Amino acid sequence: MTARTPEQHEARRTAEEGPADSRHVRRRLTFGVAGDLADMPAARSPWQRAYEAWRSAGLDWGHGAPPREAAPRPASRGPVRAKSPSQSPSQSPSRAPAPRGTPPRPVSPDPHDVRVAGPPRPMPGPAMRSGPTRRLRARAAVAAGLAVVAGGAVYAVSRGGDGPAEQGVPGPVAADRLFAPDPAATSDGLVQDLTTIASAGGTVVAAGTEGDGVPGRERARFLVSADAGHSWSLAAPRTADGSAVPPGDTPRLLDGGAGRWAALGRSSAGGVTAWTSEDAATWTRRPPAAGFTPSDQVNDLARTRQGFVAVGASGGRAVAWSSADGRAWQRVDGIPGIIALDRVAASGDVVVAHGTYGRKVTEKRGRKKVTRTVRTDGLWRTTDGGRTWALVAVPQAQGSYGPTKGLAVGPGGFATVREGRRTTGRKKHRRTTRFGVLFTSADGGGWKAAGRFGGAGIERFDGTPSGLAVIVQGAAAGRRGARTVLRSADGRTWQPGGTIPAPVRGSGLTVAAGKINVSGRQGDDGYLFGVDLRTVPGAVHPERSVRSLAAGPGASVAVGSTNGNAAIWTSPDGRAWRRAGFPATAGLLTDAVRGGRGWLAVGRVSGTSPGPLALTSQDGLTWQKPVFPAGPPPVAAATGPSGYVAVGTGVAWRSADLRTWSRVGLDGAPADVAATGRGYAAVGGRGTVPAAWTSPDGLTWTAARLPAGLTAPLTQVAAKGGTLVSIAGNAAALVSTDAGATWTRRDLGPGLTATALAATPRGFVAAASVKDDAAVLTSPDGVRWRRVAVPGLTGPGDQRLTALTAAGSTVLATGADGDAPILWRAPALD
Repeated sequence: MTARTPEQHEARRTAEEGPADSRHVRRRLTFGVAGDLADMPAARSPWQRAYEAWRSAGLDWGHGAPPREAAPRPASRGPVRAKSPSQSPSQSPSRAPAPRGTPPRPVSPDPHDVRVAGPPRPMPGPAMRSGPTRRLRARAAVAAGLAVVAGGAVYAVSRGGDGPAEQGVPGPVAADRLFAPDPAATSDGLVQDLTTIASAGGTVVAAGTEGDGVPGRERARFLVSADAGHSWSLAAPRTADGSAVPPGDTPRLLDGGAGRWAALGRSSAGGVTAWTSEDAATWTRRPPAAGFTPSDQVNDLARTRQGFVAVGASGGRAVAWSSADGRAWQRVDGIPGIIALDRVAASGDVVVAHGTYGRKVTEKRGRKKVTRTVRTDGLWRTTDGGRTWALVAVPQAQGSYGPTKGLAVGPGGFATVREGRRTTGRKKHRRTTRFGVLFTSADGGGWKAAGRFGGAGIERFDGTPSGLAVIVQGAAAGRRGARTVLRSADGRTWQPGGTIPAPVRGSGLTVAAGKINVSGRQGDDGYLFGVDLRTVPGAVHPERSVRSLAAGPGASVAVGSTNGNAAIWTSPDGRAWRRAGFPATAGLLTDAVRGGRGWLAVGRVSGTSPGPLALTSQDGLTWQKPVFPAGPPPVAAATGPSGYVAVGTGVAWRSADLRTWSRVGLDGAPADVAATGRGYAAVGGRGTVPAAWTSPDGLTWTAARLPAGLTAPLTQVAAKGGTLVSIAGNAAALVSTDAGATWTRRDLGPGLTATALAATPRGFVAAASVKDDAAVLTSPDGVRWRRVAVPGLTGPGDQRLTALTAAGSTVLATGADGDAPILWRAPALD
């Protein structure tokens, strides 16, 4: 409990019950809020407390009472004054506005305002974002703020838990043009894959992923066309709570229509994930549905009159799922007699599925009859949402053979196809003709052969009420490996619909308003039949990552990759950046450092000859590729008393001149290294166990003992003299005051995931993520951490800072806001 003087009680009562004009706001800040500063030392006087409270609220200190009427200021400049909720921007709560054209009256000083001495409040830096939401949030933070003094700087701490807000700290800026992709690149460097496609009327949706090729880091993509596939746009993905869509989701099944769409796929954790949409243009990722288990294999999805039905298998038994809206799913488990269902089509309330089952076959072996169970395919029909299924027969006719392929609802009802052949002539004149046979059924129960089409090797068959389409292998004359698309409006007559080149791996086929649409993958690029995805805004992003920042005398360097090749950018001031020149090298750079012999950047070469990559430079603009020892690629580098040191999995290197390198083994997988006053320190892990090592010369390494209870490997380390700070991929932070020999745990805070770390002239700065927002924390010693709110790092979207460095008295950071790169540049904080 906090004791208060009678004056403080009176000030609080007046401020809370009366109108919030300038006098009452100042009295409350002077006697009320200033008296509640929980972290303020008791020795501070009421005037010192009031001074901090005024400044945290955005009020000038030491200039007497402000005028009650003043010329309007631009909305984006100047402090925000507190107003009562009912007060308009041009009105005062105590009197009506002056008539237009009347000069403002001189205002006498308010005797209740307190005049004290103090330095002027610095102007706030420009915010990256604006708008009513952010302005209201800023005003609420000021109204609820408390003042905290540390190291001579003033911070406002929100009662709502948003963390401290450094006065005058600028927000990040868009860096798309600063860290430009390679203009001469012939590839975007990312892996795109369109895994499914579906249509209803003239609406077509294709879904898939885009990423760097590392499983679990891909992001889901939805493309939509409202004109049967002639023109496309990127659909907007989101989550139900408005947060950013997590990476690792892969939509694989898709269907919809009549204002209701659904998609099913797999998450990076291995479970089933669901998406829904009302208009096919905005897709919402749903939480894991109760009807699915991690072992389920969902194979196909169809839109029904009542909602959706999906089929698959689990534990060697067929499973069906039904849903009215694509969100909540009901499970029909262990369908008797069916091993698995792999295709499904629906017309109204009738659902037909293809699958496999065990059929008993009796054979005569000599004088004995032997009965065995063979796995065969079949079609099943249900009219009650998948609760009961009946086996239906599709006859062999018109030369057909083998299992059915594909299943669709076409112009005349249900449809499927089989391979067919016919042999004519005898001996030398014997000839076999290959083709396909179409089977149809009006109700899914009775099936008959409806016609034939040319080509052999049916790769894919599908259709909609507007037409049927099939992809065959043997009808593209003169094009080795190419496949032909055939289309039909009635199933009886077929016409060529185009050719798919050999490298394409098709994943989906549909017909929208008579137009054929095919999805798939061509090499590392997504494929849409007859569409150049590079012309669809946002459909293809060039690969670009800034993985590390480093600073030296007169220059800063950023390293990473673009378009699948290693990339370096340099800047004289941290504001303007340009690409550095060196031969195109497939791969990426992960760290850079400036030492006595120049710059060193390290990373790895990818492609057909993977291995280590090292680049050196004297000015940061022109780089050379020296000889570097073969073996695991280096992931981090530092420069210290014994020269340059680089570390990688199980190995460390040292060089005094960047030409010759000495190599030693290291027990573990270091992720980062730093130079200390006594030598070097590296951090990383041994498997999932965190680890740290120290070395006096970069060649002799000793494992350090770490505190118990750590659950993740260490990812980065920063050194300031003999003090070291290391972070893990969670809230854990370790501090060492003896150059890495012993460590103490000092967590950054609950709910934080550390993403970057750097030493500054005033201590240390760290970046972390909080759900979909980014956070900045500072510490003078690595022990006490304070969170500093940076404008532009919170709000809608996924903001993150992933690289940090100190360039003199300036802190530089790079990261991303969604898919767009950002750059943050601010004075070093303590």
